[in-house]
Amino acid sequence: MISFWEVVDRAVHTGPLIRVNEFEKRIFQKAVQCVKKYEIRYNPETPVVNDPDLISRLFEAGIELYKDIGTFCLNTGRVIRFDETEIRQGLRELSSAPPEITVGEGFERRRLQKRSPHSNILPVVIGAFIEDNPNEGRDFVQMYKSVAQEPIIDGLYFGPAPRTIEGRTYMLNSPLDIHAVKSSVWWVREALRATGRPGLHLLDGGCSAVASIAATGDDNGLRKTDAFVLPTISELKVDYETLNKVAHSLSHGIMRHSYWSIIIGGYAGGPEGAAVVGIASALNAIMVYKSRYCYVSTILMNPPLNSARNTLWVKNVCIQSLTRYTNMICGGAGGTGAGPGTEQQLLEIAALAIANATAGGHIFHGFRKEVLTKPNQGSGMEPRWGGETARAVTSLALDQANEIVLYLLSRYEDLLAPDKAPEGYSFHELYDVEKVTVKPEYFKLYEKVKSELAKRGLDYP
Repeated sequence: MISFWEVVDRAVHTGPLIRVNEFEKRIFQKAVQCVKKYEIRYNPETPVVNDPDLISRLFEAGIELYKDIGTFCLNTGRVIRFDETEIRQGLRELSSAPPEITVGEGFERRRLQKRSPHSNILPVVIGAFIEDNPNEGRDFVQMYKSVAQEPIIDGLYFGPAPRTIEGRTYMLNSPLDIHAVKSSVWWVREALRATGRPGLHLLDGGCSAVASIAATGDDNGLRKTDAFVLPTISELKVDYETLNKVAHSLSHGIMRHSYWSIIIGGYAGGPEGAAVVGIASALNAIMVYKSRYCYVSTILMNPPLNSARNTLWVKNVCIQSLTRYTNMICGGAGGTGAGPGTEQQLLEIAALAIANATAGGHIFHGFRKEVLTKPNQGSGMEPRWGGETARAVTSLALDQANEIVLYLLSRYEDLLAPDKAPEGYSFHELYDVEKVTVKPEYFKLYEKVKSELAKRGLDYP
């Protein structure tokens, strides 16, 4: 495989120069061509897809698009390009890697195995709160305790850091940014110690490279059994912040976890184009980030969420394609229209979990209301519910899973708009904050929805 330093050389010195708006125009044009050439068709009646030929064509379409488009470096205006021989050689080398990686340590060590559609390997559940919603300090610790205490949780995602540190707002790459990220890791470690799970795997979603690198400095920080989160800037763009994290991880030994969220209605076009660009984004993760542990996502432009019918389809076909034709360890979760503590959010989370797990994915990052409306808007019940549902569909055929997702969509699809989706509640409204126990009203709602889906064939323990 092309070395990372050759990748950097192409990003900084030798890659062709292009204006960003021209690069974006080329993505759209090439996506349209590939959708037509490879006959990629979105069927709204199959958010969970059972069409191996479509999955195969999608993978080849993604290779062609990435070969012709590459990855744009925002700092230099250069394109990191790979020819088809280099891409396929990278895929062959990835295929020779062991089919699993080890995350976490001690009693919390987990085998994170490659799954595929129809796999009997149970999904690993690594999740908590996406974005900087928990308040700094004690609120942060108590919220992460609510996640870590759930036995189904195999690891925690955190990041970015809270919006304030020491009561002050801050800018990226400032001293306060470093303090905020290091403090966030310490607070998560405190939550893990308090719940008796100090070895759990951590996914660091910090934004700036300098802060994340600073957080790897001691035993209370990020360990070599943890991972940096490496985002792909929509669409197919990278910057020095991410490349610097890759550079540090390669020398330090911390793992690399990449993710992307293709925008339907953006430069990729509709759901078909988003799926093609999603496969290309996975190739970017392999070739540029040197990663095989990834989060696959797509999002609507308006309202910005992942639980719509067409976003579920894109997630499902992309994960199926990657788990069938690469050695990548894939997963996902997503953002909902409704907030925590509501029946609608539980239904949306179930649909997201089923779309991911049936395709061969694990649960990574977690679930949250996509547009947050209050601080501390999340709890341990959402990742618990998503993980339980992902594991409950392991034995289901794709067509059976599709019928359940169609039912779930019928329950919430017309209520996704911000003026219709329920706002939900904060952690303080859903939990006893001192004891970190879920309040009876929320638990009864969770049991009600769980019982309803069990009657439709989900195999909950």
